[in-house]
Amino acid sequence: MKTTATITIVGAGVIGAAIAYELSRALSAAIVVLEARSETEFAATGAALGVLIVQLSRRRRGRNFQLRQASLARYDTLIPELEAATGVEIPYQRRGILEVLTTPEAAIATQSWLAIHSDPSLEWLEPAAVVSEFPMINPQVVHGALWAKGDRQVHPRRLTAALRQAAQQQGVEFWYHSKVLEVKQAGEQPLQLRLETGTLTTEYLILAAGLGTTPLAQQINHPVLLQPVLGQALEFGWAAPPTLPVLTAEDLHLVPVDPHRVWVGATVEGDRSTGDSQALATLREQASHLWPALKTAPLLRHWQGLRPRPCDRPAPVIEQLQPRVWVASGHYRNGILLAPITAQLVRQALEEHLAVGKGHKAQQPVSDPSENSDTKTSP
Repeated sequence: MKTTATITIVGAGVIGAAIAYELSRALSAAIVVLEARSETEFAATGAALGVLIVQLSRRRRGRNFQLRQASLARYDTLIPELEAATGVEIPYQRRGILEVLTTPEAAIATQSWLAIHSDPSLEWLEPAAVVSEFPMINPQVVHGALWAKGDRQVHPRRLTAALRQAAQQQGVEFWYHSKVLEVKQAGEQPLQLRLETGTLTTEYLILAAGLGTTPLAQQINHPVLLQPVLGQALEFGWAAPPTLPVLTAEDLHLVPVDPHRVWVGATVEGDRSTGDSQALATLREQASHLWPALKTAPLLRHWQGLRPRPCDRPAPVIEQLQPRVWVASGHYRNGILLAPITAQLVRQALEEHLAVGKGHKAQQPVSDPSENSDTKTSP
């Protein structure tokens, strides 16, 4: 086990893995990724369905929407790039996302919004067209639909595994079961990270540990307060049509995984670390009402994960805390969507810092808090 590194990333979820891969492509440096869990355990990444909502977003102005657009555009090049480098097949659904409006009021509001925001990637479907083309949807809830054919869905765990493998191929080291117990820093000297297995000295530190970011940031006197929001999801055995896009209604998503399985979710349960059986029952009842075929479909499994949500600011938190420390965490329900652009922003910030020497541009957020109130999220 080495004792020094140039750059250390804490957290090997989709954010930490994306940053590791991006840095490995741009910098010739000793990069180590520390992960408290095993290689097969996930926290926020484990709660994700990989739904990449951009064109369905109602808020079209400002920095946050630009980040969404840039991140989605990167996916179209990132997926084939990772598959070619690693040989890992990453399911990437390009059929878009169909949002079903289940009340007359929602349909009217959406049509009014669509009249203002002309977008060739969006198609409005009248109720009769929805029922005809998508008979698996309960016709009683259909008041129209908006089809965002440019939105996507990606398999979160396959994506994360490919990012890790591609980064490792570039020389990045991943240390699992390596929880950071303490962070020490004297002035502008390199940081000392105490692990259960020893001490690692690092020139630069990137905190991408989800909820684990909070205690580490507090140790360097830069609080980043994150709270857990639990998400539960279900997997059904159901033969979805091969051309079916992701379906979303009432903030619930149905995701075709393969010809024989679909995912449904996810719940939003604040201030909980374990799943509520009643919330799971409600999820199944709501899903069966929207998509009646699920009433008799076999339930294959259910799973859960904790998503980090900032307590005192909008999501996400991507900024420089100290001259040697950055944070990239608190993505809440948009971690998968924003992983590529987060990695690019961290890489750009680190490159700028290295170019100017010991810079002191702390507290430089990359997202505008006033522009992050979009209700359309990508679990």
